[in-house]
This record gives sequence, C-alpha cells and structure tokens, in this order.
Amino acid sequence: MRAKTKTFLGWITIILLSLIPVYLWFKFGAGIEDFKTFGDSVHSIGELFGLIGITMFAITFILSTRIKFIEDVFGGLDKVYIVHGILAGTALILILLHPIFLVLKFIPSDIMLAASYLLPSSYWSVNLGMIALVGMIILIHITLFTKVKYHKWKFTHEFLGLVFFLVVLHAFLVRRSVSVDNIFSGYYTYISIVSFIGLGSFFYSLVLKNRKSKNAVYKIKNINKTKNSLIFELSPEHKPIGYKSGQFVFVRFYNENLSKETHPFSIASKSGNETIRIIVKKLGDFTKRLEHIKIGDKVSLEGPYGKFHFRNYHGKDQVWIAAGVGITPFFGMVEDLIEQKKDKIGGQIDLYYSVSREEDFMGYNFLEDSGNKIKGFRFIPWNSSKKGHIGGEEIKKISGIEGKEFLICGPEKFKESVIHKLIKLGANKSDIHEEMFDFR
Repeated sequence: MRAKTKTFLGWITIILLSLIPVYLWFKFGAGIEDFKTFGDSVHSIGELFGLIGITMFAITFILSTRIKFIEDVFGGLDKVYIVHGILAGTALILILLHPIFLVLKFIPSDIMLAASYLLPSSYWSVNLGMIALVGMIILIHITLFTKVKYHKWKFTHEFLGLVFFLVVLHAFLVRRSVSVDNIFSGYYTYISIVSFIGLGSFFYSLVLKNRKSKNAVYKIKNINKTKNSLIFELSPEHKPIGYKSGQFVFVRFYNENLSKETHPFSIASKSGNETIRIIVKKLGDFTKRLEHIKIGDKVSLEGPYGKFHFRNYHGKDQVWIAAGVGITPFFGMVEDLIEQKKDKIGGQIDLYYSVSREEDFMGYNFLEDSGNKIKGFRFIPWNSSKKGHIGGEEIKKISGIEGKEFLICGPEKFKESVIHKLIKLGANKSDIHEEMFDFR
C-alpha cells in the first residue's frame, strides 16, 4: 500500500473514532429531539463538542506511544508528532467550546446560571472541568507555540496525563450535578472505555514502555570534539539494531552528570553499520553536560524511527538540501552511496549544505571528497553570509526543478522558505520530503 494511502486511511480512522460519540448520541440518546429549539440545540452541540474533544484527547495518548505500526501509517515518527499536535489543538478548541455552547441558552435570560458553568462553584464537576481546561490551554500552548528546551518540553508534557484525568473526572461527575438530561444510554460505559484507552496509553508511555522494552545497549567507543559539535561513536554490547541511514534513535546516556531521560538524535552512519555515529551540536545546557561523557560509558538506544531515507524515493533525480545540524542524516546516506556505488539509484544526486559561517561546516572534507569519488553525486556548499539565503532560483539554475525528488532537513524557517520557493517554481509538493526534527 502506498504511503499516501496509508496516511489518508490513518486520518480517516482518527476522524471516525472521534465521531463515535456523535453516532451513539443519535443512536442511543434523544438524537434529533434535542435540536428542536435554539436552547436545546446549543446545549446539545456543547455536549457533543465535549465528548468529541475527550475522545480526541485520548487518541493523542495513543499517538504518543511510539508504536511502530502508527509510525508506518503516517510515514515516520516525526509525522506522527505533527498529527498528534493537530489533534491536540483540535481537542483543545472543542473542549474550550464545550462550556461556551452550554451556557449560550441561558444568555441573556439567566446570567447567574450561565456563570455557574464558567466560574468556580459548589459543583466539583464544574471546578474540575475548568481546572482541566486551563491546564490544557497552558500545556498545549507550550507544545505548539513556544520554543523550550527538549527536556523541559518533555517534563511539561507529562502533566497532560493529569489534565486528562481531571477531564475524565469531570465527564463522570457532570451528569450527577449540572446536566439534567440523559446524554445517551451507555454513556458511562463509553467514558470508561475512553478513559481506559487514554490513561492506559499515557501510563504505557511514561512507565511500562521503559520497563518492558528491550532497548539496545551500546557503549561509547570514541568521542570527537570540535568547536561546535560532539561526535559520538557507539558500539553494541550485544546485538546491534538494524537501521537505514537518515533514521533517528532515542538515546539515554548513563553518566552520573546526566539525567536518565531520552533524547532523539539522527543517525549519521551508513545503513546497518554496527558502530553508530551521532552528532550533537553544542546548543544548550544538555549538550554542554554531554562534555562529561567518557569513553566506555553505556547508552541505550530506542528505535530506529523515521522514514527519511533516499531509497524510499528511488527512480528519480534527487536534490538533498541541508542547513546547519540538518546535515546529520545525510552523512550516512553519502556513505551508502560510496559503499553501494549508486548501483540501485539512477540519475543525479545534488547535496546543498547551507551554513551562515564558514566554520559551521561539519564534515566538509568528507563531503567534498565524496563529490569527487561518486559519479552522479555533487556536493554544493552554501555560505549564506556570502551568497545570501539559498532559494529556488539557485537550485533551479544548478540542478533543475522538474522531475526532481527533494529531501530537506534543517531549521523550520529554513525548510518553510525553501519549500515555498520550490513549489512556486513548479516542484510537486508530493516530491518534497522533509525531516521534521523540531520536536527534539
């Protein structure tokens, strides 16, 4: 089955699952009878928004489990996280609209009763719902609209389980206190199932996954320190993991100066190599603490994840575009080309590597030498401080646009700019593939 078809079916499945409470409402509840008057209609819509929202909220926890099947459906774990973000944002909007629509029928006739839905009151169901809503707004705002360090983002994300638990309590208590109608027969059974799925998935991700998964154990074989980066070579203690160049792994370093949390890193070595290379750019507190890592220290690897590999798009000329640390996944791909001599890849491959300063180039000599060794492969370094930001016109002039497959990795703004320019010049959106590692 083609990747686009899988993704389409994945979205259809999510939408249908989210709309299950609507079906149950009309099948086992009052249904259309609750839409005869304006007051009943807005109240019913408010309840439906709440039910759809809590269902979507539960599905976001399923997407967070990093189950391989889900990654395959959406074409990579980075794409799963995008689906997760869209679903979480939609759930937030629906849950936010839930109390607003509930009170519309009381405005302007009974403002005090309307306020009882939106302000702290003697009803615990209302208070729990409002606390959960505020918590959800804060946490999703942090996830979608702020740039925080990965470990802080991961820590705040874990509070979503508590928020969902409060939403569940609200859903169980609301009929006994505020609501005066039967939502639908079997309501408590449905909420119990949704609660079990959401909380079970959250507990699995937070606790069970780390205890039950048999992550591969490696040790630090070699460390190469440069001015701007740390290059770690990892050798397996037992059986190595199988991977393709361009994929990434979640790494846990075992060192007394570091926490035990995992961090995702792109693999910078050729496909299937026993020794895995990861490159860490010196950007913040965590990477500074990695200076304490010693040869012989153990690490565990979870993965591999991702579909960012050139052989997934074989049969066409390709243009690889990297900026900054986004060059990392391409190192292994170039090594694959060297080893396999492009026997299974036809056409031309051009690699553009953009940095803002000359000293920011990583692996320049290796890439330049590879361009001289591999027939059909060109390395095109791009110093943006001298040449300006790389754009579609430059790529069109050097490599051409029509019939090309594009692989892009780098900061989000860089990718957005390049993709916009490529599409404007005639590139097919379906031929542009990006590694979305901003969640890291």
